Amino acid sequence: MTTALAELDQIINLLEAEIPGNQRSPKNLRLRKRLEREVAKYFDKLERAFPYSKLVEIYNQYVEKE
Repeated sequence: MTTALAELDQIINLLEAEIPGNQRSPKNLRLRKRLEREVAKYFDKLERAFPYSKLVEIYNQYVEKE
């Protein structure tokens, strides 16, 4: 009986993996990881392009105080 239940669970998992909106499907997990890497790369490049550590210095240099 347990083998039949195990096989049914395996079949259900295979069917769930084919659902397009399933967040736990192997395809969507790979896409999620790839998107996370791409977004991390984007923000790293953005941080290097704009020196946030010098923001106070730039602000004080170009903004006139009233």
